[in-house]
Amino acid sequence: MAGTAARLLAAATAGVALLSITTAPAQAQPPRPSREATAALYVFDGGAGQEAITIENQNWSMPEYASGRTQFHPGWSIHLSDEKLGAGLPRQDYKADAHQEENRTGAGSKGFISIIDQNQLDVPFLVLKVDHHVTCSGFVNVPLNLRLFVRKHDGELREAANLNEPATAEAVTGALSADDPKKYDTTVQINSVTKPSQIWNYGPFWKYFERPRTVATGMEVVLTQKPIGGGDPKTYKILVGGAAAVCPE
Repeated sequence: MAGTAARLLAAATAGVALLSITTAPAQAQPPRPSREATAALYVFDGGAGQEAITIENQNWSMPEYASGRTQFHPGWSIHLSDEKLGAGLPRQDYKADAHQEENRTGAGSKGFISIIDQNQLDVPFLVLKVDHHVTCSGFVNVPLNLRLFVRKHDGELREAANLNEPATAEAVTGALSADDPKKYDTTVQINSVTKPSQIWNYGPFWKYFERPRTVATGMEVVLTQKPIGGGDPKTYKILVGGAAAVCPE
């Protein structure tokens, strides 16, 4: 079974979201209920472990949340719906829901996620608008209104014209150290989640491994940092707006 190194509760405007730290994939699954739904606001995978904010059986709303520089990304801070970092986009709370009722099974989330590094410009190197929801009504899986902004050398955020192609954030500091002086050009690749097997390796969704009648959605953000001047690249993954539901027979 998955090991849990730490659990912290983050109070929200409505409901409570669980911040969980996981370190190993599940090896076996106990019997699960016939209906189940999970929404993960984000899951960060730095290679040595995962950090996630997830909800089940609730509506969740947060006007602003900042992860800080945690053990898995000491050089970065992940922000949800931070108005100061929103690339001039309309203000909105980050909202999520997950329900597993007889006639209402589904999960999803909507809002902005921003990532802050150690660059003195005090501008996030990535801002992503999320709008994903999956339900059992007709096996619907509809991502809507997605937008991606990346920071350039001049410190300005630029919107990516095509989310199907990689975008590049420039002069980004590293995720793994608050003291690393190196700067990296960081490739941002967005992979749309359309089936459960794409998110089985993320801790909140291990329990959906090979379960029948499961639907899923979300975005896998692959960040590849290449040191300016040469060196080995490092890759990180963030599942954003991940959601899955087991549908009744």
